[in-house]
Amino acid sequence: MKKIAILISVFAGFAGLTASAQQTASSYQITADFSYTSQYVFRGLQGASDAFTPSVEVAIDDFYVGVWTMQPISTWHNERPGNEIDIYAGYKQKVTNTVSLEGIATYYWYPDAQPERASGLSTSKSYELGFGATWAYNRLTASAYYYYDFRKEASTLVGSVGYSFPIEKLGTSVDVAFYVGTVGAHDWYPDAIVTGRKYSYNYYGFDVSVPYHINERATVTAGIHYASNDNTPPGTSDNKLWFTVGLSVGF
Repeated sequence: MKKIAILISVFAGFAGLTASAQQTASSYQITADFSYTSQYVFRGLQGASDAFTPSVEVAIDDFYVGVWTMQPISTWHNERPGNEIDIYAGYKQKVTNTVSLEGIATYYWYPDAQPERASGLSTSKSYELGFGATWAYNRLTASAYYYYDFRKEASTLVGSVGYSFPIEKLGTSVDVAFYVGTVGAHDWYPDAIVTGRKYSYNYYGFDVSVPYHINERATVTAGIHYASNDNTPPGTSDNKLWFTVGLSVGF
């Protein structure tokens, strides 16, 4: 109940913010997303077997702020994984007709995390900054981003390339993206009794998604995803294939 109360409070706060935004400025864009994923995979590592991932974001011109959550549905590895709440803010600026730059700050919060136990390790919170560039021409995009996690002392570098194949008769498209990344951390479990665990690994994968616009404000998106990795921390696995489906509403 405590976790639910916390989550409701977070979304209630954003609901109030978005309501005020609509009344004070027409440049505000509000987007709410309600999605399900058969597996939660982040940077090549699985964190839950299946989960709901609702989110809300407020954009003001080139600035945006949002809350994203991961709410596990079933058990995983004989125990129920904890919730995750990410609070983020960023700024994206288009510098040419094809190139844009972006900076983003994220606070990762794991309300159910506990200190090191016999069954595993956990981290209660983390802070990260990221910077990147995206090139877009017609339906082709390419991007490169760097992230630094201050608690884990971890650097992440990821690049991606994608293309959108239009299906005009159905009023949709097939969006395909391939990515590859590398992670190096000096303190993977900063809340553990014994700190300073160094881990590094590489990961790669692809995403295939099909968005369908119900109307000018609502979009349903279904996707298939694949990720693999090497040299991962103990207890993680590779070669993951999962699907997602979600509803996004903007106003």
